[in-house]
This record gives sequence, structure tokens and C-alpha cells, in this order.
Amino acid sequence: MMKPLKTLVIAACLVGAVTSFAGATDVKTIAGSMSVPNTVTVATASTTDSVDIIKDLLIKDNAKPTTNKRTRQSNEDALSALNYMGVSYDVYQLQGEDKTGQKDALLVAVDLKTAANALFDNPKANASVLPVLAILNNGELDPITEQLMLTTVNNLLPKESKTFTLPDKNVPGSIYVSAGTGYSAAAGIVGESQKPTTITVENTEQMEKMNNTKYQTYTVGSRVLVDAEGIKFPYYAKAALVMNPQKPTLFLALTSDVQRQYFMPIFADAFKSIK
Repeated sequence: MMKPLKTLVIAACLVGAVTSFAGATDVKTIAGSMSVPNTVTVATASTTDSVDIIKDLLIKDNAKPTTNKRTRQSNEDALSALNYMGVSYDVYQLQGEDKTGQKDALLVAVDLKTAANALFDNPKANASVLPVLAILNNGELDPITEQLMLTTVNNLLPKESKTFTLPDKNVPGSIYVSAGTGYSAAAGIVGESQKPTTITVENTEQMEKMNNTKYQTYTVGSRVLVDAEGIKFPYYAKAALVMNPQKPTLFLALTSDVQRQYFMPIFADAFKSIK
């Protein structure tokens, strides 16, 4: 579990290291071109110069004789994963502003074909995974499968506020989205949790298919409250499944709960525009 977590945090911090943003209407993502308003600027982790700097730091850390085996393996996993940034996954930061101040959101995109093969040692020999791989390889859901997915997911989604306890104590003390002057730290870690971290979801949006999109696109969202060491972090999360035949992609957007009204229409329009 630490491999993807460490890599994601590193990638998110790379976005935070960018001190200037170029305004853009069309943003290149692993699933295709995505449109954002002219009032929103975007930084892409894979295009920052900081990637090579982070790699160099990890290599130097592994070269130290005092680096323990667990850290060394974690660094090697992160280095390997960083080589696929911009190809199999990427991290983006969206930044906007209104009369109340600066707004920030984090967007993660993952190529599901690559993820499925990475999560299982021999996915083609796993009977439960084969149907999923077949759908991903086809890049399209037939009407029956589509309806089955929507019905199943929506039946599983909580209809009211529900709290989950993370079983692993070795999780980030906090992951946060914050604004700054000149740049934004999109995500970060504060210590390690000494007691179980809880996640509460509420106002969960039903999974639905978006109309008038180039690729079949399905979205779901929720307000999320993370309680780590008694400190509460309120977020808004929005996920989108974009069935690009070449790269079926899962997007996960995250912003602070107070900024959700600003970003909700931006997320929806961005996912709908992918082509």
C-alpha cells in the first residue's frame, strides 16, 4: 500500500513546487484533451523540472549506508513508478480565483489497464479479474453491462452519512489541499497516525452517465471528512470513469469542502469535455 501512496504524494508535491502557471483552455491528460475555463490555470506534475530532482534525491537516499531496507525498497518502487508519470498516470493541480480568494484542487488520473495489471501478479489467470480486463480492453460498456454497473454501484453507495475506519495505522496524518502566495502545496503528509483514521462520507452523489461525451463517461462524488488524530479535514471528492478505448482512465478530483461549490461545475465540464 505504501508504494502508490508515496508515489502519489511525491507527484502531488511536484505540482506544489511549481511557482508559476500558464493559462490554458485545453489540457493534455492521459485520457485525451480536457477543457477548463480561461479563469482556471493548470500545472501538470509530469512536465515539471522537479521530477528529475526528486529522482536524484531518492537515488542519493538509497546510496546512504544508513538507509534501512524498507525505505530503500520504498524509494525504488517510487523511482520505478515515476518513470510512468505522464504515461500511465499523472497529477494535475487546478487553480482559480473568485471574490473570496484563491481556489485549489488536485486531480489524479490513472490508466486502468496498467493499474489492473499492476495490482494482480497474474491477472489473466484470475477468473474474477478477467471480465474487468475484457471491458477495459474493449474500451466500451454494452447497455446491459452499463446498467448493471450503475445499479450495483448505486446500491452500494451510502444513502446517508457513513463512517469508515482505516485498518492501517501507518497512514498519513493528513493529506491536504491549501492555497499559497505564488504557489500551492497540493498535498502533503504530517506525521504518521498513532490511532485509526476515520473517513466519513455524506451527501454522496449517485453514479451517473454523462451525456454528449466523446467517450462513455461516468461520475460519482461525495463530501468526505477525514479525522486524523482528532483533527478533521473536510474535502469534496469527484471521480470520473472515462472509457477511452486506448486508455480507459479513472480521474479523482479533490478539493477542500469549502471550495466545492466553485469546483463542482468545473469538474463536471472538464470530464465532459475529454476527447
